[in-house]
Amino acid sequence: MYGMVNQGVQTFITNNYGEDDWLDICHRAGLSDRHFEGVLMYPDDVTYKLVGAISDKYDLSAEKVLQVFGDFWVDFSKATEIGALLRFGGESLLERLDTLNEMHARIKMSMPHLNPPSFEFEEAEDGSYKLHYASDREGLEPMVIGLVEGLGRETGQPVSITQDPVPAHEGFRATFTLQLETC
Repeated sequence: MYGMVNQGVQTFITNNYGEDDWLDICHRAGLSDRHFEGVLMYPDDVTYKLVGAISDKYDLSAEKVLQVFGDFWVDFSKATEIGALLRFGGESLLERLDTLNEMHARIKMSMPHLNPPSFEFEEAEDGSYKLHYASDREGLEPMVIGLVEGLGRETGQPVSITQDPVPAHEGFRATFTLQLETC
């Protein structure tokens, strides 16, 4: 993963818990590097170790850590080196979800080694929405939940999102059901 993700983890911890907690998390994760360059590639294992160390330190499930980080990522990413490229298409939550692949394509122009997830977004017959998620990386589905919740917060559109218990259709890792909440 690009270091920008690990920078986000570091920023979240230092802003909410302080530098000492960040140093302890790095120690627990067995990392000697405590600072990350946003546009450099790091092994995915580094990020997974950070999530595990945070989970251990704060007695949270890895899923909860990823969900909270996903929500945080929405605001954090706008302040990064590629913030201008992260502009989502449209103003509404639905427009932004429908253009996730386009956003990743713009980012990939500046970060050619990016291996982003892909999404398929559709309206279901019952009025809910389905977000299909594909990624080479395992276990990041809770981050998608946090990202969607963060985008809902940012756009002023409260949303309820759950991961479907049935396997996603072919080629996708997971499917999520979204219900837009009325204010």
